[in-house]
This record gives sequence, structure tokens and C-alpha cells, in this order.
Amino acid sequence: MDIKRFNDFISFSKVKEDNRNYDINSFLDTVKERMGRLPATDLLDFVSEYGFASFNTDMIVTPMEKQEHSDYFVVGAFLGFGNTAVSIEKSIGMFYSDEQIGMKFFPICEGASGDLIIYSLEEQSFGKVYYWSHDSAIGGDTFLIAESFDDFIGRIEARKEEKDDREVVGVKYSPRLLKLINEKRMKDGLPPLVQ
Repeated sequence: MDIKRFNDFISFSKVKEDNRNYDINSFLDTVKERMGRLPATDLLDFVSEYGFASFNTDMIVTPMEKQEHSDYFVVGAFLGFGNTAVSIEKSIGMFYSDEQIGMKFFPICEGASGDLIIYSLEEQSFGKVYYWSHDSAIGGDTFLIAESFDDFIGRIEARKEEKDDREVVGVKYSPRLLKLINEKRMKDGLPPLVQ
């Protein structure tokens, strides 16, 4: 796992320090009881070290299969061991249900606003990493992004700035329309347009 390449992009929140006395073993016993198994130790070790870390720049991951709406998914803050709003415990409690994420999972990190990146604890897909979109229809809301946790880490990359190649078009108003627009702008406290 080549997480060290991200060290320049990562910062830790105060939340990690606030949860230093959290009983991780007791929580993992609860996860095993509820989900039937635990994730591989490399993921647990990762959470212990990088939990509650976030990227200082926009990071993305490309899904394994082409998506209709986007070529990539956002990779947000890593969840940590604790009992706070951005913790693994809270995410499991909030999202593990038939109405939310119907599969057995272990959350890794946040995605775009309200989404999660999760590690499958299901028998047939154990260890695969999925992106769960809270806006998608139930049953079509998880997207495979990596075959393993190590593969997921290797697929994360900094989002490249998209170049805007749109041409700036000038608009020519008729004198009458320009007068009407400027009257409205003056009422709204805006300066007049000039041509």
C-alpha cells in the first residue's frame, strides 16, 4: 500500500486527538457481531493511522466501470475510530439499513456531499471497495471502484484542473433594450452596462 505518496496532501483534524481514548476493540467486536466479519487488518491499521485525516487538495478515484454521470468520484475525509459525526461507528449506525446501504460494509471515507466509500463485508464481494451514492435509487446506488483496499489507495489521484475552452461571446443590445436593462440595474443599485 503506497499511502506515503499522499503525506504532502493530508492533514489531521483535532477529532483524532479527541477520540484517543475510544475503545476500538469493543467497537470492532460490535462490528463483527453486527456484520458477521471484520475487514482485513491492513484497513484496520490504516484507519488507526490515518483516521480523521483529510486531503488538502481535491482527490478523486476513477470507477472500474464507466459511469453515466461522471468519469470520477470524489474522495473526501477518511473516517476514524470514535463516536463523532465523521466516525466509522456513526456511519454504520446511520447508513446500515435496507433503506440506505443494504450490504454489509465497513466505511472508509466520505465521498461527495453525503456519499460514502465503503469496504464490502459481504461473502461474495469481501474486500472490494464501492462508492455509495445517497442520491441514486436503492439497488443501483453502489459502484465498484476497486478490487481491494490496496487497489483503492493506488487509484486515488489529485483532481486535475479542467481547462475552460469556452469562447467568450460579446452581446450587443439594442439601444432601447440597453436603456430598459440599465433602468432596472439602477433600481437594484447596480452600475449601468455600457457598450
